[in-house]
Amino acid sequence: MKQSQLGRALFAEQMKWAAWFYGIMIILTLGITIANHWGILGNLDINSTTSNVFMLIIGLLYSYGFLDYYFKLGVSRKKFFKASLFASVLLSVILAFAMVIMISLFEILVPALGFAVPWTDLLISSGILSFIQSIGDYFISHFFYLLIGWFIGIGFYRFRWKIGLLFILISSPFTGMAGFLQEQIWIESTIIIFYAIFLIMIVILIGFIYRLTKNTAIRL
Repeated sequence: MKQSQLGRALFAEQMKWAAWFYGIMIILTLGITIANHWGILGNLDINSTTSNVFMLIIGLLYSYGFLDYYFKLGVSRKKFFKASLFASVLLSVILAFAMVIMISLFEILVPALGFAVPWTDLLISSGILSFIQSIGDYFISHFFYLLIGWFIGIGFYRFRWKIGLLFILISSPFTGMAGFLQEQIWIESTIIIFYAIFLIMIVILIGFIYRLTKNTAIRL
């Protein structure tokens, strides 16, 4: 299997899961909107937390689902890593656009049906630059958390659960910093610095994942 074919196959499989995930997200958001309209629930703090967890789970499956399967089909570790990285970037881009478009359509259509949008900071009222930045923020966040899941997954796969638990501990400063950056990223004077820190963390994670994948013994 060529590397490009493998990348497309990984991306296609992940998009099937993403379609189910976003379908469920839409249903839940509609339910929350109705509950908010009836006074059962307060305003929703809309953010990427749920989609970040989804991406983290996909990252975990890279080692325990995809690596085993494709290695047994004759795919080398290096080819698998490159194809997976390609699929990860493409998936993060597509889901970032999907998230922003979904939120924007929701903010347009829901008021037309006589309901109030269950969050306060409306994306459609913030201008085109805010729209573009939201896509960038979701892309970076999604890609970062997929890498975190991949990093933890390959740690457990290679070293088993006792040492694998250390990978959760190692990833904690990364996720802590990511949470801080996501809270502060809209401060205009420091946006470039925050993006640069995110980029550094992403490069570090990719480097660790590559080294671990390259030297991992496949469980036959």
